[in-house]
Amino acid sequence: MTTQTTSTQSGSTGSTSGQTPASGDPAGGPAPAVEQHPQDLSSTVLPATAAGGLQFRRIDADSPEVTGYLENVALVFQDPHPVTAERVDLRRPVYRGHRLSGAFDGDLVVGTYRSWDTRLSVPGGSVTADAVSTVTVRPTHRRRGILTTLVRADLADAVERGVPVAILIASEALIYGRYGYGVATHTATWQVDARRAVMRPEVPVRGRVDVVTEAAARAVAPAVYEAARRPGYIERLEHWWDIGFGVKVLPGESHGAHVAVLHTADDGTPTGYLHYKVEEKWEERQILTTVHVGDLQAATPEAYAALWRYLTEIDLVATVKAEERPLDEPLPWLLADQRAVRQTSRGDFQWHRLLDPAAALSARRYERPGGASFAVVDDDGWAAGTYTLEVGADGFGQCVRAQAAAPDVTLPVDVLSSVWLGGGDLPAAVWAGRVGEHTDGAAARLAAILATTSAPYTGTWF
Repeated sequence: MTTQTTSTQSGSTGSTSGQTPASGDPAGGPAPAVEQHPQDLSSTVLPATAAGGLQFRRIDADSPEVTGYLENVALVFQDPHPVTAERVDLRRPVYRGHRLSGAFDGDLVVGTYRSWDTRLSVPGGSVTADAVSTVTVRPTHRRRGILTTLVRADLADAVERGVPVAILIASEALIYGRYGYGVATHTATWQVDARRAVMRPEVPVRGRVDVVTEAAARAVAPAVYEAARRPGYIERLEHWWDIGFGVKVLPGESHGAHVAVLHTADDGTPTGYLHYKVEEKWEERQILTTVHVGDLQAATPEAYAALWRYLTEIDLVATVKAEERPLDEPLPWLLADQRAVRQTSRGDFQWHRLLDPAAALSARRYERPGGASFAVVDDDGWAAGTYTLEVGADGFGQCVRAQAAAPDVTLPVDVLSSVWLGGGDLPAAVWAGRVGEHTDGAAARLAAILATTSAPYTGTWF
């Protein structure tokens, strides 16, 4: 299932969630501009009351309170679909494996928050991440500390469980930085002039490409996705796959016509899939039809090339548009005329909040050896401290707290959260005054250790 987060105007605490193109599944969550700080809560023991008489408690997935929870989400995210009993029942199986919290004014749900543990791919491995979504505050209850209470309770609980990082998709850039989150991945929109896009003769042609039913693609797509993982990828829930491929359709919504394409290697192993829809348009017998790529996953270079070859060779198509794709898409290198494809936009996608830098940085692998010491500033204290990172020639690194060490660099937790996965721009953060450099060239050396050849990426909304 996919989600995004937005908030109401004027720095309010009202947060809203968007929808995936296929699922319409609301989730996400921002925060208020300036809040009181009510009593902190943990996700295991919520306070009975907080500032203004508000109550905070967990919501059981099978409770009638789920209806009020979803009604608040629909209100804040401006979802036009009514919260019917059928819609609620469709959510319950998903929510049973998640942590749902609510802020209540009497019996009225005025704030929502949802999180669950997911497997986040990092260079050379994976870590458990606290995925955050469906975060809302009712417009009538802004600036009363609801968001701060819910956010800090969930992060405190993640720390208690030993989860090293929290992740979300933020709607407004000014919201989550206040809680230590930083932008860890970006995505881009790529647009191809299908009439000019011709594959270079050197591009290998291997395996088989077939148009299949969406049901057939859904059956093998999860395995392909797992094989295609790169840093930034998270687990896709079964509900996500069912909605995305039209196996399930949310009440009041339409899946529409989609095309599924499968690539198999010479030995018959599925190694890539493509899912798209067509926007047909003609003007005075001129073809202006656009293919919109919803998802393309390739476990091998051969599968990647074959699926893009298919896209560029579809008859009666003028443009191929692929959103939420990697910044470093290899496609231009496959084309004889690189100007046939261009990156038309880019934006931040996944935000990370490190809770245990030592565990997170020790879990990933590195492309170059080196060492660095750095101090992390964290107003909430979870990631605060001085650390040393040592990486050997084998790419394995060890990050530990070093209380007596004098740091070469001091940086806030949101900046470290932006660059720990291999992306971001640490030297630029120095220029901006966000990072203190105590040893000449130390920030550049730390940036070089953390950097990866391929940009961290994920196109999965949650």
